Amino acid sequence: MNPGSPQEPTIRPWSSLLIRDYRLLWAASVLNALAIQIRNVASLYQVYDISGSALQLGITGFFQAFPFVIFGLFAGAVADAFDRKMLLVASTLGQLIPSLLLGILTLTGTIQVWHIYGLGFIGAVVDVFNWPARSALIPRLVPPGLLMNAVTLSTIIMQTSFLLGPALGGVMIDHNGLVATYFTTIALLLPAALAVLWMRSSGAPQGERRRVNLRSIVEGVEFIWIQRIILSLFLLDFGVTLVGFYRPILPIFAADVFKMGASGLGVLYGAPSLGAVLGSVTLLMLGDVRRKGVLVVLAAVIFAASLALLGLSQWFWMALGAVLILGFTDALSVAIRRTVVQLLAPDQLLGRASSLITVFSQATNGLGAVLAGAAAQAWGAPNALLVGSGICFLMILATCIAIPQLWHYRSN
Repeated sequence: MNPGSPQEPTIRPWSSLLIRDYRLLWAASVLNALAIQIRNVASLYQVYDISGSALQLGITGFFQAFPFVIFGLFAGAVADAFDRKMLLVASTLGQLIPSLLLGILTLTGTIQVWHIYGLGFIGAVVDVFNWPARSALIPRLVPPGLLMNAVTLSTIIMQTSFLLGPALGGVMIDHNGLVATYFTTIALLLPAALAVLWMRSSGAPQGERRRVNLRSIVEGVEFIWIQRIILSLFLLDFGVTLVGFYRPILPIFAADVFKMGASGLGVLYGAPSLGAVLGSVTLLMLGDVRRKGVLVVLAAVIFAASLALLGLSQWFWMALGAVLILGFTDALSVAIRRTVVQLLAPDQLLGRASSLITVFSQATNGLGAVLAGAAAQAWGAPNALLVGSGICFLMILATCIAIPQLWHYRSN
């Protein structure tokens, strides 16, 4: 580099947070995510307290997750047609309804399990519209060179909320009771909505006004199909997750392989989230990685190898290391996939492209859970992971051969 030539500014882990509007969006996202996770764990606790039924626990989780699959594409089209900032405010304030009603019903002693099902479903539907609007707003708030930094910081919100939300919710339930816990989520949601309102950037759609209809939803799918780099990332994630979804069979390792009981299972379930946080922090330290295609392929390869390591584990610490690496590599893939979508998708398609990521991952996780359970039932959990690892390697190779642009892709 010539002495007089301009140098690129150094990207630090907190660089995006130095930008006022992104900082407000990030703070709002933290408060919103914590409120939802605290409410979800309180709902699960209350369902089991009322019914004592493991099946009804599963149904509660279903109602909290299913709306992302059935409404995700529609929510993406809405985020591309309406003011994204106002959509964020509306979806954040909309979360007050289930929190308030759950608190009142619990306070009056009239709450029943079906109330929790219905209000959990409403809260999830509202949350579906928050995700694409928030993701599509980020490119307006930060320069392109900071986009990966901003996306990674946003991804950390989701990862840490899964770690801290249930823990905080549990402590609040034990010390303050369910009513106070539900009302605490309201205290988190109100400043979240205010933070979005304080942002100076516009959330209005650019260009001509767009309508929300079936054609607008199909346009989002067509864009992913035509954009080969994004398509390859989706196919890679689909193939690896479908045959490598290991979480549903972790109880088998805790109970039957390592004889560790519930405490061991809790540690195994927490390790991937810790690994994901470490993976995101690593990306923040690296700055803007240019060879994003190479990194995502290598992350998939290490993920597949870690599946085999988990399947071969003879000691608990070995399995713990394997799931930690699985969480680490998954975080790399998620951050890169979201960054590339926001780099390559035009503003008028950002909401739909972002929502497809959520729909795709939710649907793949559901199918992967079924396959994992069936394979573990047929071959045993360790052998199921070994078979899944082998198929993962084949999926990665097939994707790279079918769409070679992925390996060579680098951002400017």
